[in-house]
Amino acid sequence: MYSKPLSESLRQQFAIISALIIREMTTRYGNKFGGYMWAVLDPVLFIAILTVVFSAVAHVPPLGRSFMLFFATGYVSFYIYRSTADQVANAVEANRALLNYPIVRPYDAIISRVLLQAATLFVVTLLLFGTMSFFVEIGPLRMGPILAASAIGLTLGAGVGISNIVWFHLNSTYQHVWGVINRPAFMVSGVFFLPESIPLPYREILMWNPLVHLVGLFRMGFYPTYRASYVDLPYVIGLAVFSVVFGLFLVWLFDARLREPK
Repeated sequence: MYSKPLSESLRQQFAIISALIIREMTTRYGNKFGGYMWAVLDPVLFIAILTVVFSAVAHVPPLGRSFMLFFATGYVSFYIYRSTADQVANAVEANRALLNYPIVRPYDAIISRVLLQAATLFVVTLLLFGTMSFFVEIGPLRMGPILAASAIGLTLGAGVGISNIVWFHLNSTYQHVWGVINRPAFMVSGVFFLPESIPLPYREILMWNPLVHLVGLFRMGFYPTYRASYVDLPYVIGLAVFSVVFGLFLVWLFDARLREPK
């Protein structure tokens, strides 16, 4: 039986994923007013609202001296996870017409969307904190915790999104239920408070939420004196890797069903 050389297969794979990324960029941003600006304005507006509201009811932020920096470090780390999970969950549905071609597989749609999301988040984060540095004093950064939190958040979001591709396709009711139960995630992820301020035993319950660890790790990069001793790296890394493996297994198992309309 004839099989293509590995180099030719990789070249073909690269061409498919590149074409899907260009298509994604056009459909997601190219035809909308402002294009990529909306990807930047989304977190900016949310951080601005949090800053105005909490500045009005409190004199000092839970950490540091700037409300804006405190909320930005919390929301951006949360946003990396949430936006990735949302975008990846819709990857196959948005490219369904292309799945009629045998050469295009659900994995291609997933990989292209994850890569585009990673590039978009990198640009958004750079623009956001770069602009903020003109208005707020940002001390020496520790890039290790920042990059680690970003990579884990992206991986965890991709894993959750990949699993939801299958669950959303099999049961539309679950999609609505997921939307409802996922809303409070923002409230219990440490975006606008520090976990150390939560009394026991509620703090221990809060630690089951992996997003709390991601937010704490991300903030360690911006606040050199903040230790966030509650951050459990093996727990969040293990959960992120497991979610991706489990999600890819589900896609492999339901590959034929995913090519059919809902």
